[in-house]
Amino acid sequence: MILPRILLPAVALLLAGCSLGVGPQRLHVDQLGYASAMGEGLKRQMLLNMVRLRYADVPAFVSITQMISGYTVQSTGQLGLNAYPNAAPGNFFSAAGSVQYTDRPTFTFTPVTGEQFAQSYLRPLAPAELLSLAQSGAPIDLLFRIGVHSVNGLANEVTRSGGSQQASGGFQELMRALVEIQHGGALGLRFERQGPLTKVFLLLDDSQPGLRSRIRDARRLLGAGPAARELEVVYGRSRGGQNQVALLTRSMLQVLYEFGTQIEVSAADVERGETRPTDQGDPRDRVIRVRQGTRAPADAYAAVAYRDRWFWIDSADLRSKTAFTFAYILQVLAESGRGQATPVVTIPAQ
Repeated sequence: MILPRILLPAVALLLAGCSLGVGPQRLHVDQLGYASAMGEGLKRQMLLNMVRLRYADVPAFVSITQMISGYTVQSTGQLGLNAYPNAAPGNFFSAAGSVQYTDRPTFTFTPVTGEQFAQSYLRPLAPAELLSLAQSGAPIDLLFRIGVHSVNGLANEVTRSGGSQQASGGFQELMRALVEIQHGGALGLRFERQGPLTKVFLLLDDSQPGLRSRIRDARRLLGAGPAARELEVVYGRSRGGQNQVALLTRSMLQVLYEFGTQIEVSAADVERGETRPTDQGDPRDRVIRVRQGTRAPADAYAAVAYRDRWFWIDSADLRSKTAFTFAYILQVLAESGRGQATPVVTIPAQ
């Protein structure tokens, strides 16, 4: 009766060490944990660079090139029996044990500089990147407002030399037409491989009677033929032929700069000359709205501290969150062209 009572603590100690398993259980937990942490970190880095550009500060980009997390679990146990006549009443049985758990995460960060920076953030976005996202379901008007300077010469809203230029009426009308065509399922994309080059064609399907008037509007605004069903998409300010769509796209750095101009700032910072005043137009017309204050809400979608202020995007601001998310996806596409290896997660278990 006494022996099981003595053995029970030692057995429980050994089982506790086994229950810390570092196999599939740890992989399941860490995969979600690291993915969440990386996502939040990249959101904050992007938002912080928008704020820094708003204050004419130098942006900084750091990528995670490797993550290694090693785990070690060790458990030991010992039982002793002192037999008569050497055993004293107090040490007839003895039990001892220990459990050791070690976690050694290692992260490698690489600053994006030189050629990598030029390819990722100074290179204009490829028109096919924008249109591929639109075909995947992203709102085409939002993508064009984020990443395009002009469409066949129709100018988008832009900020230059401290002043802003509103989008032309033709650009706004074109966006309204394209988004209705997209919602109706009549907007498509086709790729044509020609040697080392790939041509991209925008498809306008006028087989649906309810969309024919909007498709005619889009063709008129784009200067295309009345029966054109495919329009070749090229990069540039002006097209070279009638059935072409010339997209003058922005670089990722320009996207962040344009987003930064829409960030709200304090009047004191403007009076000191640290930044320009925020556009006093209707906030609902902005692509994104970033608020500022002495403290960010606990449930903010993304929040960063810059000097003595906090800047954040409200979790209830779906419009701003959507714009921020697709800007982040464009940043990932821009970075993918620089030949960097994707982050690797290695979890050795001992």
